[in-house]
Amino acid sequence: MDSVKRTGKRKLPDSSDVSKKLVSKSKKLKVDEKEQGEAKKQSKITKKSALLDKNDAGTSAVDVVEGGFDFASSWDEAELLSNVEKVPRKLAQNFVKLLTDGCTLPFIARYRKSAVDNLMPDRLQELFESYQNVCAYKKKVKTVLETLKKTKKLTPEIEKSILSAQNLAELDLIYAPLKTNSLSLAERARKLGLEQHAIKALNGAYLDPSSLCSNDEELATPDKVEAHVTHIVADIIYKDARVLEQMRLLKDETRFTLQSTRTKSSLKPKENADNKRYETKSDPETYKLYFEWKCPTHFVKPHQMLALNRGEDEKILTVKVIVPDWYYNKLERFCLSLWKSSHWVKKGLTDAYARLIKPWLSRQVRSELTSAAHKEAVKTFTSNLEKYLLTEPVKGRRIAGLDPGFKAGCKVGIIDKDGQNLDACTIHPNFKSSHNEDPAFRQLKNLLEKHGVQLIGLGNGTACRETESWLKNNSISSEIPIVIVPEQGASIYSISKEAQKEHPGLDPNLISALSIARRVLDPLGELIKVDPKHLGVGMYQHDIPPKQLEAALACVVETTVSLVGVDVNTASHALLRRISGLNENRAKKILEYRSKNGPLHTREDIFKVSGIGKVTYQQCAGFLKVTGGNEPLDATVIHPESYAVAKAFAKKLELNLKDLTKPDFPAKFERKLSSFDLESFKHEMQVDGPDMELIVSAFKQKSNADDMISFSKPVYSISVQNTEQLKDGMSLTGNDCCLRIYIVK
Repeated sequence: MDSVKRTGKRKLPDSSDVSKKLVSKSKKLKVDEKEQGEAKKQSKITKKSALLDKNDAGTSAVDVVEGGFDFASSWDEAELLSNVEKVPRKLAQNFVKLLTDGCTLPFIARYRKSAVDNLMPDRLQELFESYQNVCAYKKKVKTVLETLKKTKKLTPEIEKSILSAQNLAELDLIYAPLKTNSLSLAERARKLGLEQHAIKALNGAYLDPSSLCSNDEELATPDKVEAHVTHIVADIIYKDARVLEQMRLLKDETRFTLQSTRTKSSLKPKENADNKRYETKSDPETYKLYFEWKCPTHFVKPHQMLALNRGEDEKILTVKVIVPDWYYNKLERFCLSLWKSSHWVKKGLTDAYARLIKPWLSRQVRSELTSAAHKEAVKTFTSNLEKYLLTEPVKGRRIAGLDPGFKAGCKVGIIDKDGQNLDACTIHPNFKSSHNEDPAFRQLKNLLEKHGVQLIGLGNGTACRETESWLKNNSISSEIPIVIVPEQGASIYSISKEAQKEHPGLDPNLISALSIARRVLDPLGELIKVDPKHLGVGMYQHDIPPKQLEAALACVVETTVSLVGVDVNTASHALLRRISGLNENRAKKILEYRSKNGPLHTREDIFKVSGIGKVTYQQCAGFLKVTGGNEPLDATVIHPESYAVAKAFAKKLELNLKDLTKPDFPAKFERKLSSFDLESFKHEMQVDGPDMELIVSAFKQKSNADDMISFSKPVYSISVQNTEQLKDGMSLTGNDCCLRIYIVK
């Protein structure tokens, strides 16, 4: 009872006081925890710093790193990309962010120009390839570090060297001796307990090899002891991050020489029952130019490097890199400045140079030359492919495609203005007879007249010139224009499943003739049906890494198709799957939607297609056009995200967007624009310059043509077979140039 009374009389503390005390106590606990955490963190840093300091001083390199390493903070893809490609860091950061957000190169090239400083598609492709290499290298470095950590071979010195490496060749220099299960020469020497002696000797202490001899067979003589110590010293030198950096700098300053000679094995012919053949894949005489060949590396052409590599692979050539002596001399002087003992530095460096550094230099130089050659070859492929794909279509004509040949005859395929098959057959021209005697002439003449053919597409393969002359001699070329069509890949397409589905039951030889005709009518739509590597648009195709070539060609096709754009209601599956953001499955879904629901009326209808979300829509919408729909802007290259700006722009100019497709709209727009303050409008709408330029360009276009794309002209035949047919003032058009002929008398 008393206790109850006492409790009742006791004054309870105010709730606010309790709260303040709890908060104060909580803060104190947090501060204590924070201080303890910082103390632990500082302890770890101090320990790691001590380890690094010990190694830099030349002490034991066997202290294994037990803690983790902050790999993510040490490696920034944007920074590496900026360093490799020599572009501003801000641009690299924007580019990497766009890629990680799911943006494709065509989308970036057209709709995110301001973020990448208006870089052209080919330059963006180079950045993308470098970014992929950076990511692959980062992944490789991470794997190497984790592997070495698991095998307890990761020391602070090795970790520092690996993180300072700038490419795979430098990484291989450090990692190669460590990745084998067998012990390296230096590791075996360390197992014998000679490491501390080697480190002390390297730092100037006197070492008497005879004093370290023992009953162990490996340490039986002073020479063996000295050899083991040398291996340890060599290992310390070439793994040192400072030496690696100096090696890199000296390599950039050095003028190397590439030399090739003929192998002895290629000199010995192998007797055969029929004839003599060399023990090589191809005739050694093919590489006669390189039997006694020498050239400074900075003068080596890409095609020469690819030829040398192929000759070496076929064991016809021996290729080596000649390193000038001054490289070793300068490296030696640098190493002597790092360690005190000149005797052991020279012995260790001599061993490291012969076994490790010189082979690394050779690999590095060869790798750089080969990489540059591959890059140039791929560039040639992609450039030619782009021109090929962007051959100007010849619309609104009935076209006959001729696939010429000798024994198999000339295949003829005729299509209408929409590309539909009208007729197909094979004729057998007699190239030596006159038109009155040749049945093939009358057969072809009847076909051309029957279907009202207005243009002939002649394949440029076997018997092309003979067929061209035959057409001229029979006066066909004087009545109907002839276009010379590259026929590479037509035969491969003709036996594909897609071709058989498109032309069921038709002879593949005739399908190739129809394909040639369609390459005139719609080059882009027909050529994308063929795997780009079969189009024959480059050199040394089989010497380029297949994945590198395929990725580059696929990117060119996607970029080209996307930038040209397609009508979403009429485009084929082959075209749709190449559009930015789409793939095989999504293109198939669009076709299924069209067949079930009819044509799409607006770009927003794309959302109704199964499997297409916001990101996919953002990437593909600008490249998929809807003509004759509910929204006039859907027929332009303007992206839906810019519709508000485009409509406000048209309203300011007092233009009706419903008239956008009318022939007089571009002229009316330009008249209005001449007196309009465009800069003020951009500032008012807060729109980037490239986006505004795109809108202006779209309003200037005629008949929805994309004037931002430059098409190459088709090659028309003029039947010039020899110099006697040349006339003053004549123009000869080729795939890449136009020649003007002047006759000098």
